[in-house]
Amino acid sequence: MAKLNLSIAIGDYDRVRPLVDGTVSIDGVSPVFLTLEPEEIFFRAFRHTAFDIAELSLGSFCVKSAQGDNPYVGVPVFPSRAFRHSGVYIRKDRGINSPADLKGRKIGIAEYQVTANIWIRAFLEDDFGVSAESIDWVRGGVEETGRPEKITIKLPPGVRMSEAPAGQSLSMLLLAGEIDALIGPRTPSVMNAANSHIGWLFDDPRQAAIASYRKSGNFPIMHILGVRRSLVEQNPWLPGTLLPSLPTPPPAK
Repeated sequence: MAKLNLSIAIGDYDRVRPLVDGTVSIDGVSPVFLTLEPEEIFFRAFRHTAFDIAELSLGSFCVKSAQGDNPYVGVPVFPSRAFRHSGVYIRKDRGINSPADLKGRKIGIAEYQVTANIWIRAFLEDDFGVSAESIDWVRGGVEETGRPEKITIKLPPGVRMSEAPAGQSLSMLLLAGEIDALIGPRTPSVMNAANSHIGWLFDDPRQAAIASYRKSGNFPIMHILGVRRSLVEQNPWLPGTLLPSLPTPPPAK
């Protein structure tokens, strides 16, 4: 059987480099790897189905699955898992001393569906009683203006969200004090020594993440692997060959 020539878009991670450099092969596949930033992969994958196999935002994957038109079949391979307690950035001069103080505040987000933002909203509500409905969300690009939601979404009832002013990034708004906080997977440029009034919500995010894990047992999944659905329909074996081989457990005694 001839191998399938497939494009595979994924981040430049240590855990996939043996595949990228050819040290490890994929049965039945002759891959062409594209190591790109996750944001570019996600946008091109969900807007244009640009890749045969792709690392995908778990949040956006769930949105498309719920809408019934996901162009990718999910494979339980998770290129990125991360705790996100370091992803809440606040104005230190606004009296925000605990997560509960975020209620009624203006908080910037790049996209409501970003997986990191979903996990942050989850632990804010589950662990600290701060619901998404209690916050005034402001959506826009973190460093550049005009970032759209990669997939059109319908906000849950009671969730309030406005768009950032034209020509204003979320980092600019945070620096100017137009918003009280910002959440997301990437550290905004304005969080540096020169802007000491901007910092983390949790003074020690690592300890906050450890406490959360001990309570919930969750190691949050950020990204999932997806295979173009039309390919799977033609080659049902393909998702299985992308799974890493696992050792066979010993027989029960």
